[in-house]
Amino acid sequence: MNNLNGNVSVKIYKDANGISYPAIVQDGLPCHVYLTAYLASKHDLAFNSLKKYAHELKFLYCFFVSKGIDLVQRVASGSFLSYEEIDSYIRACKFYADKEFDHEERKVVSLTDKIVRDAIYATSHSNPTVSAHTFKERLNRLNSYIEFLYVCHHYDQAETNQKIRTDNQFNKFKLYINSVISRTRKNNTITKDAYESAIPDDKFFKLLDAIQERSPNNPFKSSKLRNQLMSQILIDTGVRVGAVMKLKVSDLVDDWGNPRFLLTRTPYDLTDTRRLPAANKTKALSVSISPDLMKLIKLYIETVRNITPNAHEHDFLFISEKGKTIGQPISYNAIHKVLKTFGDSIELALHPHLLRHKWNEIFENKAKEQGFPPDKIEDLRKYAMGWVEDSKMASVYNEFQLAVTVAEISSKNQNQSVPNLRGRK
Repeated sequence: MNNLNGNVSVKIYKDANGISYPAIVQDGLPCHVYLTAYLASKHDLAFNSLKKYAHELKFLYCFFVSKGIDLVQRVASGSFLSYEEIDSYIRACKFYADKEFDHEERKVVSLTDKIVRDAIYATSHSNPTVSAHTFKERLNRLNSYIEFLYVCHHYDQAETNQKIRTDNQFNKFKLYINSVISRTRKNNTITKDAYESAIPDDKFFKLLDAIQERSPNNPFKSSKLRNQLMSQILIDTGVRVGAVMKLKVSDLVDDWGNPRFLLTRTPYDLTDTRRLPAANKTKALSVSISPDLMKLIKLYIETVRNITPNAHEHDFLFISEKGKTIGQPISYNAIHKVLKTFGDSIELALHPHLLRHKWNEIFENKAKEQGFPPDKIEDLRKYAMGWVEDSKMASVYNEFQLAVTVAEISSKNQNQSVPNLRGRK
């Protein structure tokens, strides 16, 4: 039986083919052969999904070890978990946040029985620290892992009295855990005011000023142009942070007076050497940007990227400009820190997805101003966000028509809501 005297964490490694994969380790060594085998069985998942599974699996592993429960032994013996033990895990899932997953810069989290108890006590007297989605996914991971262990130890065995009892216990576990999962609300446990802006307008305009390279309110001493461009792309287009990380010089298109970049889906990109490789969750599409933004991107390439050591070794647009990683593709943590610094400068807890929500608000307002009906707005939004198109509008508008309309709205949005870049008039 493993203990938690050592630190348990999720580490990212690369295999012989250069493909990143997560592993649950304790003091640098794999925690348990079954944890490794379970993750290996999910090899067809996208990297970010697999990483999320690893953190959920680490959470349940640490919890049950802290309670002195060996899940593998329990399933192998056919005893599984009691209602009380399942309920204890359910309570922990609601009230304890995995800080390592919430903040990637924290590499190691050690859970002990006391830490779990203290966390439950502290958060049960305040707002829950995890969303209903996170809670449900933690239950799903326990359900899936127990099923995996059951298959490993008992599937396709000859039927005996012991096998019948084991199957009955397994079915009871599945019935109970599934009943809890099915009752879980799909929305977040923290209610959001539908009329509350993702970013209040006064803060938003302060942010638009702070990100400008030449603004006296810009909090950075270096890498100002790069940081402005990354922020501007997130603000102007509503793409996810993974798209900014994934953006390559060869994805830029500047012809026919319609500057844009291609948002690609290339899982397991062997040219991506980052520990946490870039990933695009949405479908591939073309993203329109303003001519001024394209000019600034070209200026960055010519005056910064092209003269930085090591940058010529890859095609990714945004790079680290100093330190041991100089010239290498910028990391997920680095972009988050840039936005956090901008947010701190205007007293706002800023993160990339908040900008995506703000983009949606502005897009909605501009589309309404142009007289688009609600169903058309939703169809345009799905295209612009890269979501799977499943509305009735799919049979009416093809992708070219959608792309043209989205470009028109985005252009007007950027011209009207964002100040001229670099002080241009």
